[in-house]
Amino acid sequence: MTDNRLPERPGEVIDRGTSLSFTWNGQEYTGYQGDTIASALASNGVEVFARSMKYKRRRGIMTADHWDPNLFVQVGDEPNVRAGSRRLIVGMEVSAQNVWPSLKFDLGAANQMVGRFLSPGFYYKTFMRPRWFWHNVYQKVLRKFAPGGRIHWETSTHGAYDKRYAHPDVLVAGGGPAGMGAAIAAAEAGASVMLVEHEPELGGHLRWGGADDLAAIAELVSAVGSHPGIEVLTDSTVTGRYDHNWIAVMQRSHEIAPERLIKARAASLVVAPGLIERPYIFAGNDTPGVMLSGAVRRLINLWAVKPGTKAVVLSANPEGEAAIADLESAGVKIVAALDVWAGEDVVEVEGKGRVEKVILGDGRTVSADLVVIGTGWTAPTSLLNMAGDRPVYDPSAARYFSNHLPDNVLATGGITGNGTTAELVAHGRATGSLAASRALRVRHDRRVLAARARNPEGPKPESLQDTRTPLARVPHPECYRSSTHGMVDLSEDVSSKDLVQAKKEGFDSIELMKRYTTVTMGPSQGKLETVNAAAVLAEARDMDMADIGTTVWRPPYAPISLGALAGRIFEPIRRSALQDWHEAHGASPLLAGQWVRPDHYGDPVGEASNVRENVGIIDVTPLGKLDLRGPDVTKLLELVYVNKWQKLDIGRVRYGAMVAEDGVVSDDGVTGRLGEDHYLMTTTSSGAGAVWELLEDYLQTYRPEWDVHVTAVTGGLTSINVAGPKSRDLLLRLVEGVGLDSEAFPYFHVRRGTVAGVADCIIWRIGFTGELSYELHVPSGHALHVWESLLANGEDLGIKPFGVESQRILRLEKGHYIVGQDTDGLTKAPSAGLGGLV
Repeated sequence: MTDNRLPERPGEVIDRGTSLSFTWNGQEYTGYQGDTIASALASNGVEVFARSMKYKRRRGIMTADHWDPNLFVQVGDEPNVRAGSRRLIVGMEVSAQNVWPSLKFDLGAANQMVGRFLSPGFYYKTFMRPRWFWHNVYQKVLRKFAPGGRIHWETSTHGAYDKRYAHPDVLVAGGGPAGMGAAIAAAEAGASVMLVEHEPELGGHLRWGGADDLAAIAELVSAVGSHPGIEVLTDSTVTGRYDHNWIAVMQRSHEIAPERLIKARAASLVVAPGLIERPYIFAGNDTPGVMLSGAVRRLINLWAVKPGTKAVVLSANPEGEAAIADLESAGVKIVAALDVWAGEDVVEVEGKGRVEKVILGDGRTVSADLVVIGTGWTAPTSLLNMAGDRPVYDPSAARYFSNHLPDNVLATGGITGNGTTAELVAHGRATGSLAASRALRVRHDRRVLAARARNPEGPKPESLQDTRTPLARVPHPECYRSSTHGMVDLSEDVSSKDLVQAKKEGFDSIELMKRYTTVTMGPSQGKLETVNAAAVLAEARDMDMADIGTTVWRPPYAPISLGALAGRIFEPIRRSALQDWHEAHGASPLLAGQWVRPDHYGDPVGEASNVRENVGIIDVTPLGKLDLRGPDVTKLLELVYVNKWQKLDIGRVRYGAMVAEDGVVSDDGVTGRLGEDHYLMTTTSSGAGAVWELLEDYLQTYRPEWDVHVTAVTGGLTSINVAGPKSRDLLLRLVEGVGLDSEAFPYFHVRRGTVAGVADCIIWRIGFTGELSYELHVPSGHALHVWESLLANGEDLGIKPFGVESQRILRLEKGHYIVGQDTDGLTKAPSAGLGGLV
């Protein structure tokens, strides 16, 4: 076991005081708190982490981050764990996946000897005949070669998942210098900000930089942390941007769930993901020991791991030059420092388990165990693509840039150009200010500024214009491939030779080539491969890169588990606006469907007797309530109910029954006509959701031409039933604007009036208990006031609250049935006594 751990580094994220033991393929190793699985293994001398999908070639560290195509491992019962970003935990059981019999000796490597027969799309040409072979032979064999680990259903201990909803004014995707600058400026402008960073710490590329970079991080992180208007989510990823800035954020390592899906609706989205380093194509470029310059710098500066002993460095930008300095400081000998600008090149790498020899462009062969590549960048424009943008290639900078973005999506940082740390922060701040102005204008237009204690005038119009000074586009050589062929997609074992062959077979557009060869369709989803694939196709077709285009990026930007999409396995609990009062006054709770309701207050029989003799009130909020508006409401009612509705007058209430296609009673309730085209429908408590879905299904699928708008108001209106011989006497003391005598307010009628000073209450005169009853539907924000006013004004009338158990006694005495309790799956309307309605 080799110890590759370096002495302490200034910016290291490991805690050398906390050792963590874990196993790799059954062998015990030790790492530190803050290590990733990959860095811990590399510090112990592990060089091969996986085998490739098709040819079973050895794979080692390439990027040392979340997008590394070579670092997929099994952790316990969890497959496909990204070792480049998953932090080490004590007791982890890590193993290589999809190898047999072992990682060191995999019989699948025999595929390399028949590689000539595994050409692009070979599965489309090979497994055709005999047809019966597919199910009996081909399918079974191919499944054995499928990449990925194994899911152990019986022993899985993933725990619970969770969801959350958020409504930030500005959401910033990326916590580098530009992203932090944007968050700070937006918050200073008065916006609520959510800052999402993929890595466990803020800082972006500065984290593995020098002393000045670390000082800049400390200053920015302090400013972000000290502002109350910024919510920081590290180890989290913006996985998708949908219509109207509906943004999906995957939060990992949350205290209550392994993954939490945050559904955010942002007025402005700022995209600041930085840049992803691009691999270089040459023979043997997938050999363990070939790393990108960023990987080398991460290993050395973040985790204090020595990546090799003798290195060849191919550089075309400052990142490669910085890697040389870091390697020398770590004691790695530089045997060749090659400058792309000077025409120098790497042609081929030789070695099995690790790089052994490197053939250079001038014909020399040097001995080395590390090849460091710093030849270009890929702009991760996925989120911009999801916003409708198609990036445009700039040959002078050798990368893609955004073309056209909607006003509520802005980009900043490396994705837009190059600059010093100060320039990136300044551009980020300008972007954050613009995003905040546009966001607050949206909020102002929605008339919520007053509630948020902001300037009632809103942002000035001139602040909505994009006056930012763009970042410079520094010239960069177009270096994608050497004179030799190599791997383009290490996840899928797709080489540049495969892409050229696909072009010859007629798959000569980037989208067709993608699907025929599966390039960019592996776990990295094109983040490392797309630009190189386009470059190879452009070369094969003798076209400019700008004319080739790119593949289309779709959500999710990063993998998301099915468990996180599903959320918790639970049924939500609903509470009325009066439930706290019920609990405070001794009500025994009853879980009725999703609702917590008062079962009784100690004496259900006594409560029922009081309703018969005096007056009682009950909270019936769980009754489903749907507000129906439009000239075609009566058509909808006659479609879902068995009885007629065309002649229902304004101010009248009618009972209705619903039946399924087989005639079985499915729901019932009363509907009142409040205006010419305005109705309020009630349903059973248990059927509220199903009836609402039924109405929407009819309107959207079967009768889209009908002019009806349905609004669920079950929670918005608190329903109180006032029942008993003295109920009218009580309401006379509290109701204004409505006559309550039998002539002015007959049975099965509805009125609107003021109750206990609360305007626009809906009052129904209906009966469920067999006594004189009124049903009040009041705005939930005033429900407690109305409830307590009823009790206070009815003391001399003997008023008492009653619960569900008392109500059941009363309705049974009356002979009123409840759908689902007194009916079953065979109860049709006639047998329920509803034959006269049909």
